[in-house]
Formats: sequence, C-alpha cells, structure tokens
Amino acid sequence: MQRILVIEDDDLSREGVAEVLADEGYEVVVASNGVEGLAMLSTYQLELVLTDLHMPKLDGWGVIAHLKQAHPTMPVIILTSDIEIDAKREAQRLGVQGFVNKPLNLAELVRRVKHVLLR
Repeated sequence: MQRILVIEDDDLSREGVAEVLADEGYEVVVASNGVEGLAMLSTYQLELVLTDLHMPKLDGWGVIAHLKQAHPTMPVIILTSDIEIDAKREAQRLGVQGFVNKPLNLAELVRRVKHVLLR
C-alpha cells in the first residue's frame, strides 16, 4: 500500500484529504505543520508528500527545501489557495510535481496523486 503524508494546518482540509485518499486505497499519515511533517519522515516510509504552503512553525517552502536535501527523489504536490507566477517558478526549480488549488477539488487531487505515483 502506498503511503502519503498530508501536511496541512487546516483541520477540515487535512482530514478531508486524508479521508478521500484513504478511500482510494492509500495509507495516509497527517501532520498539522511542517515540523510535525518532517518528523514523520523518520517514522514512515513515504511515497508522496502533499503540503500546504502557509502554515505555522515551518511553512511549505521550508518543508520542500528540507525534502529536496534529505530525500531528493520524494515527489511533492503543493496544496494552496494563492499560487503566484513567482511561486510556480520556484516550485518548478525545486522539482515540485504540481499544485492543487484551494478550495480543493477532491477529484482533481486524486487524479494528480495517481498521476504522480504512477511515474
């Protein structure tokens, strides 16, 4: 079973994403901020990380920077409500596999996750 980490500070979004992905047959691990999310990396073998950008303690950019150093092949999808051109360029430079805009379209999220995990 493929394991996905969802890092999202909004409780409803985090639990909604986790539930939808679990219904699709994925094992889902959740964290409410970047610090918690990075701690999960030493506990679980993960196939994908979904992260919000704007969170307390450590934002999504910090998570991505750490992942790209410690786990350079780990695929990442950003969940965000405000992605600007400069942020998209930075994400591409860091090797992020894509974005899912908020409010989340859960069908689009599932399609994106499946696409990334098939690579």
